[in-house]
Amino acid sequence: MTPRPDDQARTELRDLVAQASNHRDNEHERIETEFWQEIDRLQKRYHGAQQDIADALDIKRNQILRQTKRYRTADQDPGAADD
Repeated sequence: MTPRPDDQARTELRDLVAQASNHRDNEHERIETEFWQEIDRLQKRYHGAQQDIADALDIKRNQILRQTKRYRTADQDPGAADD
């Protein structure tokens, strides 16, 4: 049987769990960003590609539009003003 933890061990454990949770959240956001930026590039391959992507992902075209706009970088945004 493992020993009962003291307050310091509990505090350290909570901190480590918080770090792991933050890392997971950050990686999830990074992966979502990469995914939707790739989808944004793919939808420009040919006319109708956005619908084909929507069918493949089993989502609506409107969701692709919203997500790709959300994760689009400034250099990918055709409506971005040139400086």
